[in-house]
Amino acid sequence: MKTLNVKILSSADIDWAAQEKALIDIYKWGGSFQPEAWGQVAYVKTGDEKEGVYVHFFCAEANPRAIYHKHNEPVFKDSCMEFFFTMNDPDKSANGYINIESNSDPTTLIAYGHDRYDRTPIMDMGIKPFALTSNKTDSTWELFEFVPLAVLQKVFGITEVNEQTVFKANLYKCGGDHQVLPYGSWAEIDSPTPDFHRPEFFGELKLVK
Repeated sequence: MKTLNVKILSSADIDWAAQEKALIDIYKWGGSFQPEAWGQVAYVKTGDEKEGVYVHFFCAEANPRAIYHKHNEPVFKDSCMEFFFTMNDPDKSANGYINIESNSDPTTLIAYGHDRYDRTPIMDMGIKPFALTSNKTDSTWELFEFVPLAVLQKVFGITEVNEQTVFKANLYKCGGDHQVLPYGSWAEIDSPTPDFHRPEFFGELKLVK
């Protein structure tokens, strides 16, 4: 299983240059466009409203396609970066997973469930869409995401997040204005056709201090 070290930090002022990169470099399906892309994850443990999972994405892609501007529209058809993840207390059975899909607008599609067909939009669970910001240059774009601890507790039923918490995920790059769309992932997916909704192939996010 692929592993990424995720630091438990004491401040939401994150130095992303010091965080480990999850390279999205497995382009198992798609055409010749395989942009340099990566994601980074940190957990901020502050005991207040700033506590939660923080994610940073980077992609070397000029003029990323972004035609969808309403929450839960099919942003995966745009230039899109995606974070699918699950958490469990060590002594509990497996939960479903959250999928956060976003274009560079940033507009999101976010849901929870156990597979591709069992998905519930988080707004239907009484949860507001997560805070995302984006940054674009002439040749790159970035995303910054925050998932509050209160959401992790409500969705996954965990009491707190620490080094014993089971944390698994995959990170993806897809979509865009291309004849043959790219499908990139951090952890490899054993499927003959593109399918990001395969939690059995998630990698481990190891929480460390």
